[in-house]
Amino acid sequence: MSDLVAALDIGTNSFHLVVAKPVPGGFEVVTREKEVVRLGHGGGDMKELSDEAIERGIKCLVRLAAIAE
Repeated sequence: MSDLVAALDIGTNSFHLVVAKPVPGGFEVVTREKEVVRLGHGGGDMKELSDEAIERGIKCLVRLAAIAE
């Protein structure tokens, strides 16, 4: 069992992943990734995401999930 923890920030423009391990008094960052996905690009009033934006988001999530594992 791994002691690592991960946090994922999904924003309109980019996704951020931080993988860290607990240490006394906090966490030590093991890896940090950022990818621009532009979910809001082409979405008009942002009430819905475009198919292209959804595809970019899914591809990014798959890549970040592999890193987090």
